[in-house]
Amino acid sequence: DRELVEELFVSCKIQVLICTATLAWGINLPAHLCVIKGTEFYDAKTKRYQPFPVTDVLQMMGRAGRPQFDQTGVAMIFVEESLKDFYKKFLYEPFPVESHLAEFLHNHLNAEIAAGSVSSEREALDYLSWTYFFRRLPMNPSYYGLDTSDPDGVAVFLIGLIRQILGDLQGAGCVNIGTSGPLAAAAAAGDGNAHESATSKWQSETSITAKTSKEVLQRKLSNAKVSPTQVGRI
Repeated sequence: DRELVEELFVSCKIQVLICTATLAWGINLPAHLCVIKGTEFYDAKTKRYQPFPVTDVLQMMGRAGRPQFDQTGVAMIFVEESLKDFYKKFLYEPFPVESHLAEFLHNHLNAEIAAGSVSSEREALDYLSWTYFFRRLPMNPSYYGLDTSDPDGVAVFLIGLIRQILGDLQGAGCVNIGTSGPLAAAAAAGDGNAHESATSKWQSETSITAKTSKEVLQRKLSNAKVSPTQVGRI
């Protein structure tokens, strides 16, 4: 029956074809006009109506347009009044691409430590400030489990993430972490390197530290040196 209906539609013997949302993935029958009559389906497990995934709606809309016959295609979506703004935004504005760097940061930080480009928490923080992850973090903080977009809050979050990952790497035998203490204490004790780290090297406008309170950085960052082990270099 399915093959017969497809053949009749392709040969223009029938002008209108009504199908379920599931068939939108299984048939390849483009049409000039595609009407999506509703964007919800009944989920028997939850016993309530659920919205179609955005990918399903895109797949259905993709049926509109016949490259070999038409210059344009038309897709119409019927939705509740309360969902109009969402679908207008969905149709006319691109969805943001989020970063998944945090899920693989163990590998990246270990590689940077093994290469010698990262040897402290401060350098790890500067490394992150050049990533897309850092750019998206204040733009969509809730996506990354952060409840603020304030520069100091972002910095504290990243320092905590770095410290957790360095601890994991140390536990796996990939890095060695020296005796640690806050940068503020090291600077007060006359450690010239710590003082330099807390002042002149934090003036770059491309770094997270340019927007973050120096007091927060000196209090939260550790002065411990991080070095790779033989295992970490493999």
